[in-house]
Amino acid sequence: MNHMLDGCSNLTEIPLLDTSSVTTMVYTFNGCSSLTTIPLLDTSSVTDMSYMFRTCSNLTEVPLLDTSNVTNMSYTFARCISLTTIPLLDTGNVTNMNNMFSRSDNLTTIPLLDTSSVTDMSYMFYSCPSLTTIPLLDTSSVTNTGHMFESCTSLETVPQLNTSNVTDMPYMFVKCTSLIEGPQLNTSSVTNTAYMFGNCTSLETIPLLDTSNVTNMNYMFTGCTSLTTIPLIDTSGVTTMV
Repeated sequence: MNHMLDGCSNLTEIPLLDTSSVTTMVYTFNGCSSLTTIPLLDTSSVTDMSYMFRTCSNLTEVPLLDTSNVTNMSYTFARCISLTTIPLLDTGNVTNMNNMFSRSDNLTTIPLLDTSSVTDMSYMFYSCPSLTTIPLLDTSSVTNTGHMFESCTSLETVPQLNTSNVTDMPYMFVKCTSLIEGPQLNTSSVTNTAYMFGNCTSLETIPLLDTSNVTNMNYMFTGCTSLTTIPLIDTSGVTTMV
């Protein structure tokens, strides 16, 4: 069902479809900007939902879908600017959540998703300005959190995430202008922290971070106008620090 309704910007209603044998729904409703609701679909065989609802800008509700076999949810709800909540989905097999909720301007809450298999969370909540809190997600398998919370301007706190396998954290909290305290993260494997807290104008404190493997610290704290002290961090391996 790849691209089946992709770009149908004037479509307002979806007929009842037999999707019981469908294994991929990549771009299925992408760009259907006039849709407000989606019918209940049989998605029990689907493994790939990337870009499925991307730019469904008037979609206000997502049905409870069977996502038990899905492995890819990159960009699934990206640019769904009218969504305020997401149903609790079975995401136990998902490995890719890159850009899953990016630019969903009015999303206020995220359910507690099973993210134990996810390796890529880059841009996951990019530019979700209405989010104030994030549930405690299992990030033990994640290697990339670059831009994960960028421009989440209402985000006040971040839970203590397991980032022991993360190697890339560039721009992770950049422009989180309501964030007051940096979360305690395991950064022992991280090599890139460029712009990590850039322009976090309300940020007052940073925890002690293990930066022993970091090589790129470009603009890590640029624009942190409320930050008065920075803990002693290991810069012995840093080759780029603008």
